[in-house]
Amino acid sequence: MKRRDFLISASCAALSLDSAQADTGFYSGYPDQITGWSAKHFKPQEFASKGNGYVRVRKEMIFSLDRVRSAVAHPVYITSAYRDQAHNALVGGVKHSRHLISDAVDINLRGLSAQQRHRLMWHLLAEGFTSFGSYSHIPNMLHADMRPNARIWHRGGGSHPVWFRQALTDWGWQRDRGATRRPATFRI
Repeated sequence: MKRRDFLISASCAALSLDSAQADTGFYSGYPDQITGWSAKHFKPQEFASKGNGYVRVRKEMIFSLDRVRSAVAHPVYITSAYRDQAHNALVGGVKHSRHLISDAVDINLRGLSAQQRHRLMWHLLAEGFTSFGSYSHIPNMLHADMRPNARIWHRGGGSHPVWFRQALTDWGWQRDRGATRRPATFRI
């Protein structure tokens, strides 16, 4: 095979790869199509869009969540991760939601004590999550994502719960920068 023919053949082969194969920083596909899933505590179905059923999540986020789950020693229930455009619009998600970008999760906190919630958020910070949201109208949900410019928000009346504020304080969290120090160990 001549060099030119080899290069054309290789280029065509690369172009024929679907996005799930070509995008190595993500797990992509329908849950039963995803290969190489290495998370111990989570399954691809937990990260599928509730709209079209497709999964597209950053591998880094999955690895981090698996380490968080091991550290907190209780189940971590994902209520929303990747969202396709139509589903994001249906649930009232913002136009540039991190759920569309594949590095966000909403976590169900039901049944967790304030201490467990603090510990969960503390370990999310330890594993590279930078931004967090809480909601008065959904008090048992925590949004966490890995955006480069750290943000926090609280929707509805009142302010962030005490456990939420304490975890941010532990890490010296600052807008745009995220955690500015690393505590030696988790403390109450």
